[in-house]
Formats: sequence, C-alpha cells, structure tokens
Amino acid sequence: MTGDLALGPAVGHAATPAELASVHADLEALDDLVGRDPAQAAACARDIAARAALLGDHVSVALARVGEAEAVQRDGDPAGAADIVTRLLGETDATGRGAEATVRASWVLSRVFTDLGDRPTALEHALDAVAAFSDDVPQRLRTRVLLTVADLLDELGGVEDARTWYSRAEELAVGDAVLHLRVVNNRAYGELDRGDAVSARRELDLLLRLGEQYAMPLNANTLDTVARVQLLCGELDAAEASARAAVATSAAMDAKNADDEPVYLLTLAIVLRSKGDPAAAAEVLTEARSRCTGAGFRTVRAQLLAEQAEVHAALGDHRAAFETHKEFYAADRELLSEQREAQARARQAMFETDVARAEAARYREEARRDALTGLRNRLFVDEKLPALVEDFHHGGPSVSAVLFDLDHFKSVNDTFSHEAGDEVLRLTAGILEACVAECPTGNAFAARLGGEEFVVVVTGGGDGTAAELAERVRRTVAGFDWSGPTPGRGITVSAGVALLERGGDKTSLLSAADARLYAAKAGGRNQVRAG
Repeated sequence: MTGDLALGPAVGHAATPAELASVHADLEALDDLVGRDPAQAAACARDIAARAALLGDHVSVALARVGEAEAVQRDGDPAGAADIVTRLLGETDATGRGAEATVRASWVLSRVFTDLGDRPTALEHALDAVAAFSDDVPQRLRTRVLLTVADLLDELGGVEDARTWYSRAEELAVGDAVLHLRVVNNRAYGELDRGDAVSARRELDLLLRLGEQYAMPLNANTLDTVARVQLLCGELDAAEASARAAVATSAAMDAKNADDEPVYLLTLAIVLRSKGDPAAAAEVLTEARSRCTGAGFRTVRAQLLAEQAEVHAALGDHRAAFETHKEFYAADRELLSEQREAQARARQAMFETDVARAEAARYREEARRDALTGLRNRLFVDEKLPALVEDFHHGGPSVSAVLFDLDHFKSVNDTFSHEAGDEVLRLTAGILEACVAECPTGNAFAARLGGEEFVVVVTGGGDGTAAELAERVRRTVAGFDWSGPTPGRGITVSAGVALLERGGDKTSLLSAADARLYAAKAGGRNQVRAG
C-alpha cells in the first residue's frame, strides 16, 4: 500500500522493517492527500493509526491522529478536529508522540480556532507550535507554521510583525514551489486587504515571476488573489478571467479548506457586479451561500451578506438590500468586537507570555547561525568578539583569531558544480568544529564569515594554542577523503593567526589575521602563518 493510502488490513504480529516502512511511507503520502481529498484522508489516517498501534509505533499513531484532525478541520468540522487533538494531547506527552506530532497538534488547533473566529487563541496555539520546533520537525511544516503566525498577525493588525514573520517563512520556503508561492500569495492578500494597490501589485508581479521560475501554474487560491489585485487596480476583464479560473480549478487545489469555494465565488460575484452585471452576480452569490453549510463560515457568510446587499441595490430591490444590510451589520458588528478584543490579546500573546519569549530567544539563536554549514555566522562574530576584547582589556584571557580560506575554491564550483562546493563547505565546517572541540583551553568557536572564508576565535593559551589548532585543521583538511564531492581532487586551506594586542580591538585583530592569511596564500597556499 506504500504511498497510495488505499485502506488495507491491520497487522497482528510483531513489526517487521517492511511493515514499519510501509506505515511511514503512507504517513508521508497522507500529508498531500489531506489537501486534495480531506474525507478520504481522514479514513486513511484512521487506518494508518490502527496499523501503527498494532506495530507498537506510537509516534506514527500520533502523527496519523493529527493527520486525521487536520483532514476533519479542512472538511469543515473544526469541533471534530479539536476533539481529536484534545484527546491525543490528553493521552500522550511530547516524548511519546514526538516533536513533529506535537507541532502539528498545536498548528491544527490554531487552524481550528481560526475557523471558529477566535484569532487570538489561534495565534497562541501557533506560537505554541513554534516553541516546539526542533531539528526533527520537517522544514515544510515549520514553514507552514511560520506562515500561519504571519497570517494571524496580519489579520489582527500587527502589520510590521506580520511582515517580519512572512520574511522568515519565505526564507525557509525558497526552493519549494508550492510553499514559496503560498507565502507570497498570503503576503499579497494582506497588502490587498489594506487597499495598498502599489504594494499589492508588487507582490502580484512577484507571484507571476515565481510561477514562471518554478514552471508551476497558479492554483485556485493564488488565482483568487490575482483577481482581487486586478480588481483593485481597475483591470476588470483580467479580474473576471482570473476569478473564473480560480473557481474552475478549485477542485484540483493541492490544499483546500472548506470555505475556499465560497470565497472564490464571492470574488467572481464582486467582479461581475463591478462590471455592471448584477444579475449574474446574484446567481453566483446564491451558489456561494449554498456552499456555506456547517461550522467554520462566520467570516465568509458576513462577506457574502455585504455583497448580497450591494447586488440587491444594483438590481433596484432596495427593500431586499436594506434587510440584507441589517443582517450584514449584525454579523459585522460581532466580528468587529471580536477583532478589537483580538488585537489586545494578540499583543499579550506575542510579548507577555513565556511562549513568545522562548520563541524570541530561538529566533535570536537561528539568526546567528549560518544556514549552509550550521556554524556561527558573521553577525555572531560581530557581537561576540568585541565582548571578548573588552574582557581581555579588563584582565581576562588572551584572544586569538585564525582566518581560514579554502584554496582555489572558485575552481571547485566551476569544475564540479555549486552543489559540490556547498558540500565542501559543509565538510570543512565539520572539520573545524571537531578541531575546536579538541582545543585545550576549552574556549573557542568557529564561524563562517561568508563564501569560503572561516574564522576560529580562541580565548586563553596565547597565539601558540591558536596556531596549533590552525595547523591541525590544515592537516586534517589536506588529508581528508574528498572523493565524494570532488573526485580526483584534494582540498587545502590557508590560515593566518593573530593575537590581540594591548589597545587592540576586533578590527585590528582580524586585520592582522587577514594579513597573515594573505602571506600564507602568497607563499604557496596550504600553510599557516602566525606572528
């Protein structure tokens, strides 16, 4: 059954590697099926959970149950989804269900409370999901959670905070066509919702460029955003074409929520009325309202009422327009009151809770790590090294810096590809970390400054300790088996070592190390120069 998620019989004996692999593969496929066909995904998730339970794979049971909850939520039953997640959280702890299921559970609860119109609570659950991030949580899931936080902040009026979170989500999404387009789409919709035609058009142009770059047709959700932006810019014919395309392709969306189709129909109705065809708009609204059954439609129902009143007025039926407007006013007043409370609670959730503070610390740490190698980055060096210098001038330990540069690195990229070059950088970073861990002073760190340049900072031991570490790195790199990324070619490094002098600062220390690095390269490379 691997990958197809057809319901199959449960296993009744001790787990074999093949059976566990089948469950894990079906869990991966479930993630896509949840968006395409939530009802089928819920049934498949229950089957996977049953099989995993008989195999004793409790983490997979938790993942399957959260997958079922997301499917139920997407199918328009937020209360049912909340019940599934609540029972899961009550029966397991974070260790028993694993980091990924813990993050997904909070994320699903965030989606549930968004459906129920309680965005402050939704934001709290989304931040709980962020706080549970770890290396075991897939990057796609982390991206989706960050996007959820950005969307909620935008809806609650935290525009600048939202833009920051959209940027964080986009950084993780680059290279993933579906998620990258989704992040830009949601950001564009926020600008659109504020009536900023210039910013919305800028995001629309980026959407179109990304669609071409990834060779990926725009899905219904993105087409709906395109139609709204075109409408805002007065491009009515183009807006109608985009709105009809959104409705036509909604069934094939890679991820679909229960209220998607009414929203797309609402956009089409607004465009038709704007073009002077209220009769056609009325027909579309009737269809849209027929799709709003069950829970989870409070916001779109209010929006449909507002447009219905406009259409009645355009048709000359002023009594119907008045009655519909009263319905809308009551619904809108309730939503407005909720939003005012939401903004206050959102600020509390962001800045006063332990979750927000823990997340802020996590983001600070991530911002000071190099994404490619996992080493510290230039920002960390710029913050840490001046403090070490200051400590030295007040009687603290000596401070040494070693600058490393990979010899002839450009030719590695040119000859073997940039992917091979990236692997060389990652392996070099691993060598640096291993050598730093053996530093006798126990006080050293390695960082990537950019490109093929690295630095190691050592406190204590004088420049002799730093020079020994540099030589160990040089020998290790030269003797390493590079046949994987660069078959038939070895890799070497050159290094310059400098010791902080009395009265010196970060700049003078790094300049001295750089001068000695230059001397090492000028002297034939694959060597260490110290003072």
